[in-house]
Amino acid sequence: MTPPGAVGADPSFDRYARMVSRALGTSVALVTLVEDERQVFPGACGLPSDIDEVRETPLSHSFCHYVVIDQAPLAVSDLRKDARLHQHPAIADLGVVAYAGWPITDHTGAIVGSLCALEYEPREWSAADLEMLEDLAAACSTELAERAKRGFEEHLSQRSRVLLALSEGLSVTHTMVDVAQAVEQIAQEQLGCIQAGMWLRALGNEDGAGGPDILAYVDSPTNAWESARLNAALPLDDSNPLGETALHGVPLYFRSRQAQNERYPHLVLTKQIAESRTFQPLVSRGAVLGAVAFLWEDVHELSDEDRITIEALASYSAQAAQRALLLQERLDALVILQSALLPTLPDPKSLELAARYRPAASRDQVGGDWYDAVTMSSGATGLMVGDVVGHDIAAAAVMGQLRTMLRTIAWAVDDAPAAHVHRLDRAMRDLDVTGMASLVYARVEPEPDPDGGRTLLWTNAGHPPPILVSADGTVEFLDGGVPDLFVGVVPDTARVDHRATIAPGSTLLLYTDGLAERRGEDISVGLDRLAAVAGRHHRLDVEAFLDAVIGELVGTDLRDDVAVLAVRLHA
Repeated sequence: MTPPGAVGADPSFDRYARMVSRALGTSVALVTLVEDERQVFPGACGLPSDIDEVRETPLSHSFCHYVVIDQAPLAVSDLRKDARLHQHPAIADLGVVAYAGWPITDHTGAIVGSLCALEYEPREWSAADLEMLEDLAAACSTELAERAKRGFEEHLSQRSRVLLALSEGLSVTHTMVDVAQAVEQIAQEQLGCIQAGMWLRALGNEDGAGGPDILAYVDSPTNAWESARLNAALPLDDSNPLGETALHGVPLYFRSRQAQNERYPHLVLTKQIAESRTFQPLVSRGAVLGAVAFLWEDVHELSDEDRITIEALASYSAQAAQRALLLQERLDALVILQSALLPTLPDPKSLELAARYRPAASRDQVGGDWYDAVTMSSGATGLMVGDVVGHDIAAAAVMGQLRTMLRTIAWAVDDAPAAHVHRLDRAMRDLDVTGMASLVYARVEPEPDPDGGRTLLWTNAGHPPPILVSADGTVEFLDGGVPDLFVGVVPDTARVDHRATIAPGSTLLLYTDGLAERRGEDISVGLDRLAAVAGRHHRLDVEAFLDAVIGELVGTDLRDDVAVLAVRLHA
């Protein structure tokens, strides 16, 4: 077994050494490469077993480094008599007496070692010997150059694969968690990392008042990197590698965890993993957004080509992070705008109203859900819930227009629901409001009947049916047959009013489809589920009733916006 740190034999270079030994008739022949503090022998013939096992010696025992230093061949018949080399340690320690070495070059033409022959007795090197050595050294240099070329091409191919995979992975990302997960996956699959993670620049205080900026870890439910969570908030300074990288915008590379820990002794290391690691700044449009870390399980030597690939990966990641941040800012602004448009509910006699609006958790489904309620001059109460087609800013803009228009129509004209929705349809045409929406408009009459109930009129424009929950928990869908057409399609569409009675203690529930609908599931299944949940919580006061229904049906992970309006008739 090759000892730790030893240089493995290379069959191609061994052949060159054997050709030199046979052609020159020498005891030992070597292909040597001179490195920082040692010479290595990827090709050898006739070495003593102890040296052949490790295939290297320190530079102190190297004649080849004189070839590299002098940039010229070296041929000495008796080293013991050479003025410069007679005290060389290899003479006494290894018994070398005669040496002939010819330079070998890499793909750039730089002399990096030699092809050499050694003898343990004096040897006169003939012109034919040196000519043969020169020819074989030229062939050996060509082999080195071709290997470098192939290695460079392989690096280019690998870089292309990494960047293509990253481009494909990042093209479908919308949030910072999406970006972090894509980077982690590409780093593991394409770079052999065991872990990768992103830290973003953030305000030191959540309210933005005071405190230096920090780096915040982008966590995700699928990530099990405990050390990252322990260091989820790091100072943006030189006390840690991520902070130093982001502060100065310069990558850091560490061959081992020891090298990193000696430089940053105050990090939390109880769950530290991996050996080699690099930290790359996330720079987009000249701004440093944060930093990304890549970790390898073992000591991992990174070539210049590796570093170029990793730095390109970090650059792509920064661009994706910038897009995700801009999208998040835009959606945050939209949610704030939508929330600002939510109405203040009236307080009509004998009716208790409650409403909720919940934006989609994924933040890319913000759209046109709304609710509203208006008390008219007659004392009747108009109730509205609608959903504009689409899940984007345009849908939200149309929602704002439709809600305002219908609210104004309801306040200005005390009329039946179907007439109001018909007026909305015509107003959309005349005022050039482009869009489609489903909605339910209901009207609770102000005067009770002899039993204390109220008359309910409603019209349905392509919307899920309202639910009426009686005081004993019985649930009834107010479907009224086939719903009318969406608004915004045909302005002169006929609209139909439906009638029911709300008994004292009953609760009317209007909602958008996000409360009941699930992808891949028939809507009837979702409506049955909604009815069961509404009946189960009917004893709660109307505010708690809404929270319980929303909590049980969709929780906090909403796939779509949800608007819900509940009205309870008191005795």
